[in-house]
Parts: sequence; C-alpha cells; structure tokens
Amino acid sequence: MSYVNCQNCGQPSADIARICRYCGTQLRHAAARPATYAEPPPAGSYVPPHSWKSGALPLASQPGAQPQPSTPQNFRCPHCQTTQPPVIAKRINTAGWVVFFALLIICFPLCFIGLFIKDEYRQCSWCRAAVS
Repeated sequence: MSYVNCQNCGQPSADIARICRYCGTQLRHAAARPATYAEPPPAGSYVPPHSWKSGALPLASQPGAQPQPSTPQNFRCPHCQTTQPPVIAKRINTAGWVVFFALLIICFPLCFIGLFIKDEYRQCSWCRAAVS
C-alpha cells in the first residue's frame, strides 16, 4: 500500500483515502481525474424530486403516510444544556401502582395488570432527565 502526504498537515494517509485522518482536509492525489458530471436536463423538462434508482417513493407519495411531528428548533435541556431534541418515554403512573398493590393483596395472579397503566413524558435524549 502506498501513502500520500496531506497538503495541510503533512501527515501520511493511505492513497485510497479521500480525506486526511489527522486534520480532515480533502486529499489531492497526483493522478486524480477531474470529476465528470452528466449533462444537465434540457430546459423545461421534468426533473423528479428524488432518485428513481433507489426504488423508494418520497414520503408524501407513500400511501397512508403521516407527516412527522416537528421537533422544537430552539430546545435546550435545563440540566445538561444540550440542543438535541427530547424523546418521548413511558413510565408507570400512580394509578398503575395503586392497582398493582391492590391486586397484589386481593388477587396475586392479576397484579401485573397495574403495570400496563403508563404515562408518556418528554425526556432529554442525552442526560435522560424529564423535561417539560
């Protein structure tokens, strides 16, 4: 395997690498060919909004597709100050625990039913703290 020195930091990288693993700049190889691009479509022709090669339909044209809820753009966790959007988690609520202990005393085989009574809440995706 041969190596190419980075133009920015001078560190050696494999000749098949596209970017330098030390500084992240794009490597220029001595025998690099210029990129060739396809002809642009003629003026007035239809250009599809997605790649037909992948075989997947865009989300809007899939049958029964629901629009995704928007995530808050300016969210900041009050505990860890991350800007990652929160996730929705579930936990057993107070009524579930009451039903669990009542059925534990009254009818032991059915006590697990109380564990199915849950509430949803928002949780920071980084520190897992509950956020409002």
